[in-house]
Amino acid sequence: MSASPDIICFWIAFWFYLLGFIAFAIYVPVRSKTVATLGGIVMLLGFLPHTVGFFWRWHLADHVPLSNMYEYMSLMSWMAVLSLGILVFRYKKPLIGVFIAPLVFMLMVTASLLPKTISQQLVPALQSYWLTIHVTLAALGSGAFAVASAVAFIYLLKSGGVKERATQKTISKVYARAALTMLGFPWIFYVLGMIVGLFPVASDLRISLSQVPIQGTGGFFIAFGIYLPLGLLFWSMWHTRFMKNASGESPGPKLVSVTFASYLIGSLIVGLLISGDKITVTTNSVFKIFEVLGLAYFAAIPVFLILWSILTKTTLLDRIPMNLDILDDINYKAVGLGYPLYTVGALFAGAIWAERAWGQFWGWDPKEVGSLIIWLFYSGFLHARYQQKWKGNRAAVLSLCGFGMIILSFFGNYFFGGQHAYT
Repeated sequence: MSASPDIICFWIAFWFYLLGFIAFAIYVPVRSKTVATLGGIVMLLGFLPHTVGFFWRWHLADHVPLSNMYEYMSLMSWMAVLSLGILVFRYKKPLIGVFIAPLVFMLMVTASLLPKTISQQLVPALQSYWLTIHVTLAALGSGAFAVASAVAFIYLLKSGGVKERATQKTISKVYARAALTMLGFPWIFYVLGMIVGLFPVASDLRISLSQVPIQGTGGFFIAFGIYLPLGLLFWSMWHTRFMKNASGESPGPKLVSVTFASYLIGSLIVGLLISGDKITVTTNSVFKIFEVLGLAYFAAIPVFLILWSILTKTTLLDRIPMNLDILDDINYKAVGLGYPLYTVGALFAGAIWAERAWGQFWGWDPKEVGSLIIWLFYSGFLHARYQQKWKGNRAAVLSLCGFGMIILSFFGNYFFGGQHAYT
């Protein structure tokens, strides 16, 4: 059966975005403005069919196409491309696409792997224009936050360059502490938990891989999922204290950025495997989220090794003529663009829609709680920027953490349940 016109437009946009990503990747070593401009034009050529496909799908479905995860992710990537155009117009630097084009392509790949069936008949709760406002603005705000995280990632990579004045002993200690914290301690944490009976290891906690149950793995993945935030907190405190007594620059910011990117990709891989029924998480308890995080932890390890070898053994990023102040400003402006969209869409319009659909403005639905946490986080981000003058590495790390929360909320439909499970 032939694909519908909206899906054809999606794939046209997909391949244009891939070409744009390749063009910007070529720009980094050759540093030709012509190549950067060409990349921007190609991204624009992808944006046009992407827009047409969105409205065409709207026409085919007879309602705004935001009723499933594919449509939400597609709109998020559309917003990322729109943000790219706004930033290029504002800063007159097409090479901004070096940071955003890879993110756009990653979002499009994720969308391409999700079910694309059009929902012709919505359930009564979804038949409201308030839902249209709610989901549209939330997706657009999330797209702007995604752009901020992409720029923050590059900021940390560029600011984390190891200077000549840094001793090899200092660098080795940083690497050793990071490896021990994120690779060694999780196993110690798990063994101690097993000894004292801290983690649930009942037989009903298991993972089904390709429909074949793997018994007794629930507690294992839960332990690693719980350790992840603890390990990141411990490593950051340890690293900060160590660097106060060390001379020279450290690869700390670069480690943070690569670790985040690896875990993000690992989480996307696990989320897509769950959505495609390749992995079935059967834990039915409050620990389900930690079981998924533990799976993502192991998926992230090989990704980290690949990214680290690529991004730290080359000087390509140093060749990008974009200073850190501009990157920091773009991070702040992107968050500033996404914050009001997300505030109105995810919170206010969402509350009004909930009252119309379920008879109450707030019901402590998992997705509602997640949206509130994300909103509070970005409110704290902007407060820290205004009042505490948090810039540079601190702002970049916060931006990465915020987008990590958005991805967790996005795939949370598969293991949190609640009123949003239908998406």
